[in-house]
Amino acid sequence: MILAALLLPVALVAVVIAIQRFRFPAFLALMLVITGYGFAANMTWQSIGKAFGLGFATTLQETGLLVVAGGLVGAIALKRPLDGLGAALMGVFAGLGGSAAGALALLQPAGRAVGLALTLLTVHALVEPAPLAVAAMSVLKADFWKTLSITAPLALVLTIAIWAWAVRRDPPGGALTWQWIVVVVPLALLVAQAIAQMPAEPLGKGGAREFYTGISKPLILAVLAILLAMVVSWRWKPEALADTRWASLLLTVGAAGGFARVLDETGMAELLAEYALDPHWGPRLGLLAPFLAAAIVKTMQGNSLSAVLTASGMVEPMLPALGLDSATGRALAAAAAGIGSVAVVYFNDPLFWIAADMAKLSPARALRLITLGSITVSILAMAILLALKLVLP
Repeated sequence: MILAALLLPVALVAVVIAIQRFRFPAFLALMLVITGYGFAANMTWQSIGKAFGLGFATTLQETGLLVVAGGLVGAIALKRPLDGLGAALMGVFAGLGGSAAGALALLQPAGRAVGLALTLLTVHALVEPAPLAVAAMSVLKADFWKTLSITAPLALVLTIAIWAWAVRRDPPGGALTWQWIVVVVPLALLVAQAIAQMPAEPLGKGGAREFYTGISKPLILAVLAILLAMVVSWRWKPEALADTRWASLLLTVGAAGGFARVLDETGMAELLAEYALDPHWGPRLGLLAPFLAAAIVKTMQGNSLSAVLTASGMVEPMLPALGLDSATGRALAAAAAGIGSVAVVYFNDPLFWIAADMAKLSPARALRLITLGSITVSILAMAILLALKLVLP
């Protein structure tokens, strides 16, 4: 398992070289590298193939259909990117929904990919009703309003910082017009899904819950977005539906899911997180403990929700030893676990490839902007949380 962790940087370099030096398609580079990685990490051929296939299929089901929908919506109705304010507002709204990668896939026509992706990740990790924020709050038994009073202002500060940087590098765009309803409606359904799945079930139980979760399935959202685009753009050309520029991204997104699943099968994520929280030094970390545990699992596994659940479950029994066994302490711990899941975004996350495709970035440049951006945002957020711990009762 330790060998698997040591081999990961080698795999990342191999992906970059395969794509940029030898001009391999991204999905093929991911397939080849993860096969070699799995073999080098002492996995069996059967386990490599099974893990990759499951990850590939699951990701295509959850995100792939929305990649297709976002591509077609852009070809039919939304052909001009948004300006900074419009993109920031869309990012905040979309971040409240049930899927960050799915929301970004729908927002492909919005442009301003790096700022949009970082905003989505931040809000998705911190602010209820987003599943990551709800999961951290529930496992750590944090008070809803106390947590929200910390995470909402923090997300606002981080969003302002992200766009103060992002607007300097992107060209001017168009305003947020009524045509964007073709994306807003599916995003609203993703938010409704997140609200319906909260433990308190504010939208109702049983059939009501199933209704909201059902209408927000990827197939329904994809069909709805495409139909709305056709209605809004009443002069659309039928050949626009034959646009297949999304095909390469679709395969890459699936391969990223397979990449993440193979990494998960090595078991190194939980092992390294447990090592970081070792009883000999873990209690000395204080508020850094949930942050580091979530960041390790996210980096090694690629799944933000798993990172938050794993980190929160590991840390919850340690809260008294960490000095966080109070209403404020639990709220800060929930925020720290959430923001830990923002880092590190790279090749095993479909959102990385969607943002890179939107911004037309090479893998190396995407690592500099998206990956380092996610690290910077998480470190800045953690610094603010540490400062808040000193002043909040």
